[in-house]
Amino acid sequence: MTTRIRPLAVVACLAVGAVGAWLAEGRALEPWYLAFIVLAGFCSGSLGLLTIGHLLSEEWLAPIRSEAEAAALTAPLLAATALPLGLHLAELYPWAEAAGPALPPGRDAYLGSAFFVLRAVLYLVLWNALAVWIARTPHLRRASAIAVALLAPTMTLAANDWVLSREPLWWSSLFGFGFTVNQLLAALAGAILISLLRPEHPTPERMQSLERALLTLALIVLWTWFAHFLIVWLANLPDESAWYLARSGPWLWLLAVAALTLVAAVAMLVPPGVGRRTMIAGSALLLVQHAAHMLWLLGPRVSGAALSLSGAAVLVGLAFVWGAWFVIALRARPTYAEERGEPPQRRPGTTSPRLGSSA
Repeated sequence: MTTRIRPLAVVACLAVGAVGAWLAEGRALEPWYLAFIVLAGFCSGSLGLLTIGHLLSEEWLAPIRSEAEAAALTAPLLAATALPLGLHLAELYPWAEAAGPALPPGRDAYLGSAFFVLRAVLYLVLWNALAVWIARTPHLRRASAIAVALLAPTMTLAANDWVLSREPLWWSSLFGFGFTVNQLLAALAGAILISLLRPEHPTPERMQSLERALLTLALIVLWTWFAHFLIVWLANLPDESAWYLARSGPWLWLLAVAALTLVAAVAMLVPPGVGRRTMIAGSALLLVQHAAHMLWLLGPRVSGAALSLSGAAVLVGLAFVWGAWFVIALRARPTYAEERGEPPQRRPGTTSPRLGSSA
């Protein structure tokens, strides 16, 4: 961000934290939590895309690099959004209540409130530092190798801490991985969609590698969650099945929407070399799939609260603030025009454009 934008960013973070501390309670708490989880996924997923893209090749990443950098640089806003949630742990997590469920000794110690908050602070500080580092360093491959080694465990642990531990008597070693891949897919689909909708969009030829990456991630998501269900179904244990039973009944329509849109997007992207309109439609379907799947995963309590008038206002408000931050960050990023054989273009007021260099 430019020097002129930084004070506004600080003010925005302080305002979001203050409003959240006052507003995020009662019926507004669950929608605030839902917005935080979704935005955290886009931010960390975009950071993961950047690091993987720089490790593979700069040419592969160039068409969506500005979009991914802008999304990753929303990490300070993410930290401000998390602050109100830390003040209401007992209302969000059963294990934080005084009369919470009896947990196994190891899990009981791991889910202690102080240790939980310490881990959350560590994740957020680390993601903020990595986002700034990756966006500024000239030694992209070296920085990305270190960042991937740090992101993989922290994104997985954050998924287990922030989502899975809401039902602390149920545990899955595959959940963190599946949730992380979900965020990578949503971040890639969003970056591709925005890139292709911009006036100076990349050519379909330059998007072929990203098209294959989008299809690959979609297939991994499909396989991961089907394998997750299959393992639980074959085990046929009451404690394991309870997690799925809590998401049955009227919530199955969300799962149906997620499954149908995922399969439809995969079918559209299977033929190699699809056109711009097909890529836009496939990316949009994958974002719909992500929204439905996240609502289904996070459970009826979050979804019911989010559908209330106050819940919808919280979701729209936070989405608007995040979107405004993203647009400002995107406008401040250089444009990368490798597909035309040109050096990256520098917008007025931005930092110097950087080409990836192997360290």
